[in-house]
Amino acid sequence: MKKLAVLLMGGLMGISSLFATQAAAAETEFSDMTRSHWAYHEIKFLTEKEVIRGVSGKFLPNETITRLDAAVMMGRAMNLTAQGETATVPADMFVTTRGYQEVLASLEKGMFTLDNGQFMPSEPLTRKDMARALAVGFEYEGKGQSKFTDAPQSSPYYPYIDAIAANDVTTGYSDGTFRPDMPVNRLQFSIFLARIYSKPLEYSVKQDGITLHTVRDSEEAISLAMTYPKATVHPVSNSMVSFSEQTGALNETGIRNGTLIYNGAERNLMFTPEFFRPYITPNGSWGTLFESFIFLGRSYPGGEFGAHAKNNANYSDWWWYLSQTFDEAGGLNNLNEAAKGLGKTVNVYIAIPYPKMGGSIVDLEGNEHPNSMSEREKIVSWYIDQTEMLWDVAAYENLNFKGYYWLSETMGHREDEKMITRVADEIHERDRAFIYSPHATSSNFEHWKNYGFDGAYLQPNAFRLKLTDTEARLHRAFLQAQIYGSGINLEIDQYGPHQMEAGLQNFRQYIEMAHRYELPGQSLIVYQGVGMVDRMVKYWNQPAYYQAYQLLSSLAYQ
Repeated sequence: MKKLAVLLMGGLMGISSLFATQAAAAETEFSDMTRSHWAYHEIKFLTEKEVIRGVSGKFLPNETITRLDAAVMMGRAMNLTAQGETATVPADMFVTTRGYQEVLASLEKGMFTLDNGQFMPSEPLTRKDMARALAVGFEYEGKGQSKFTDAPQSSPYYPYIDAIAANDVTTGYSDGTFRPDMPVNRLQFSIFLARIYSKPLEYSVKQDGITLHTVRDSEEAISLAMTYPKATVHPVSNSMVSFSEQTGALNETGIRNGTLIYNGAERNLMFTPEFFRPYITPNGSWGTLFESFIFLGRSYPGGEFGAHAKNNANYSDWWWYLSQTFDEAGGLNNLNEAAKGLGKTVNVYIAIPYPKMGGSIVDLEGNEHPNSMSEREKIVSWYIDQTEMLWDVAAYENLNFKGYYWLSETMGHREDEKMITRVADEIHERDRAFIYSPHATSSNFEHWKNYGFDGAYLQPNAFRLKLTDTEARLHRAFLQAQIYGSGINLEIDQYGPHQMEAGLQNFRQYIEMAHRYELPGQSLIVYQGVGMVDRMVKYWNQPAYYQAYQLLSSLAYQ
């Protein structure tokens, strides 16, 4: 280590300009809808799905959307075609009128109505019109529970307003109003549409390849699945999004089976080659259990590296972690020796600590820098440079440096969203992959691909023994992973002898669900405390520990 220490939506200019008709539109970037805009992800989604294009490079979010443009937009999104079943055609439109067929299709479906025989295509779309179009178009049902002060149950539009509220399409305004007669602008309508289509409209419950139920609510689907011994829950594709019935393969990560190895100040175990061998190859087998190892330090002496109130880490603390990681007695060197002895090469990911949000950032010379996004990005960039240099010097023969792991488990700050995309660009410029593992209630997990991650591994967070809803949590996580194309983080805590019997039952549910959803062969990682696999092997003569390792070994492959 001594040699390493010195290295220190807009005007009406024709439907062709308003809605995409070519694949090139998917790459459109709007000058008035940059990544910093709060609705960036929703507009990006609709742009990629070729629903909107904009005008002269702009989206014009505050422009009012007309009834005609709303009908065309929904028609395109829903793939609607007129069947000639409308009893009355609009008196103010002709066959040659732009959007005529889409308007007829929307009338046939009952999404819009005529007023004295007229459609009024150039009139602004009001919020009550929008509520009807969305509720009818997507067959939403209300619960009669919404209580907007300006939308009483006596209103003919109440059923539609109640329906979209009950299905979380809108929450109304903070003063308790819905404002039914207010015109809708391009941004608002796009957000409503994106909220609907970015999630499944239906969910199926299957067992042995047979569909048992198809329902609109995900929680209802999960409850139904739990009444069968081997049922699974899957998203049903809609006209804009095709959902997989498997979790993500995440081929760019190189991870089939990965495991988290904690090596910060939280660790009280010594690394040895013997420690790592049962991680790589199950006892008595030539198969592979884990081919990818993610090294992460949760803490440093005196604080935490994550998005935590105790994070006051500066350059010296980040360097402490790198020194710990690349030390001859550290995890990398001992993993290399274990892999060499087994004749295998394994992948390595190294965690990037979360750059603290508050307090000055102190460099290695003791200079204080005011905390800002640029300074936070700077320490990350410095850390990546040091990691690459240390890796080159170490020259591990049996380790493949695959990429970096973002330590934070959520995107809770808008600043983080902007920063992480720049970090991703820097990592990709070095031909490395970038991954993270969001917790079950993580903010903005659904946008992980937009941030530049090559893989996300969703935590079910169902391993705590005090929980009583483990099965539901597991179904929920596997469903989310299918919807958003992520992997799964299987979890087992560092159970002591007095906890192991209960811990085994919990872990068995994880592994059984992994096989039920055909997770092996996709991409997964395993959380195992700071060394639960080591504990399983050391106490193999205790049945619960032995059985846990056998369950884990069922994930191994040749």
